[in-house]
Amino acid sequence: MEEYFSAVRKMEQTVMFPSLLREVSLDEHDSRLAVDLGNKDLYEYYTLLKAIKQTAEGGLLSPDTQASPVAPGLKDQEGKEKADLEGLFHYHVSSLYRVLTRLTETAKTVTSRYNQIMGRIYQNEMSLSW
Repeated sequence: MEEYFSAVRKMEQTVMFPSLLREVSLDEHDSRLAVDLGNKDLYEYYTLLKAIKQTAEGGLLSPDTQASPVAPGLKDQEGKEKADLEGLFHYHVSSLYRVLTRLTETAKTVTSRYNQIMGRIYQNEMSLSW
């Protein structure tokens, strides 16, 4: 989880003008991320990654304060979950790890692409000044 927080912090520190990420898609070599996370532009990834980081740092609402109706059949599922808490815990932790790994890759990609954009802008400014 710390690697994810670190990658998002670096992204936040690097990306000074998030609007430059609008309408910029992932590279073709990052198409696996696009399939996993949906077809978004880099600005949408940037805001998504920041929102997830904020939620992860602040925590979620406790189940008692969440206003979600209980669907029929969930009580049966809760009984099964209590029977195998350790297995359920390992399942969710491994799923969380996979998600955080993909989000970390995405944060690194957004940072890299932003640096490429800024490099092109800088090169264009240098060539215009000659």
